[in-house]
Amino acid sequence: MNPTVFWDFNGTIVDDVALGIRSVNRMLEKRGLPVISSVEAYRSVFTFPIIEYYRALGFDFEREPYEVLAVEWVANYTDGLSSLRLNDGFTDAWESLRQRGVRQCILSSSESGMLHRQLSMLGLEGCFDEILALDNIYAAGKADMARRRLGDACRNAFLIGDTPHDACTARTIGASCILFTGGHASRETLAACGYPMIDRLGDAVPLILHDPEDDGDLG
Repeated sequence: MNPTVFWDFNGTIVDDVALGIRSVNRMLEKRGLPVISSVEAYRSVFTFPIIEYYRALGFDFEREPYEVLAVEWVANYTDGLSSLRLNDGFTDAWESLRQRGVRQCILSSSESGMLHRQLSMLGLEGCFDEILALDNIYAAGKADMARRRLGDACRNAFLIGDTPHDACTARTIGASCILFTGGHASRETLAACGYPMIDRLGDAVPLILHDPEDDGDLG
């Protein structure tokens, strides 16, 4: 039986690293805090939950609650949505899996309304069997959401993501995991998760469709 594939959205399907940096740098500049100078610096500090990422950047939650900062970040991010593009290889990978009858879903920590807006802008509405997203903008974990909606279906599934949070989510829900190195986390950080890593999204396809019985007796 074909597995289900859960696609993470931000950083995996869509290349939004530059927009993420630009959005938070506007907030840092406004408060006189050091800005993120490069993609490498960003990937070294980015983490989940997002509140810990903000804390590492120097935001003072006693002066400004995280919930207020989150609203400001969303406004900055939304201003730049037109700059977003799909990561190289996603379309071909999605099509290869579709042709094999693989069920494909999105599992995202994004707010549902904003996610659907982005899918529409990118021409991806209607391309997924199910879209699991949050009902708020605070980017909390997504493991509980997946288990609540999908239950045992998670056991025959792959999660394709780009952060340790995706690895943790996969482990929690009992899914296999493939980590994409072109997103929000550094290669070194992903390597510590212990899952297969890919530099191109197309490389996920043979890992998903691979049948161990095809290997035969290697002895």
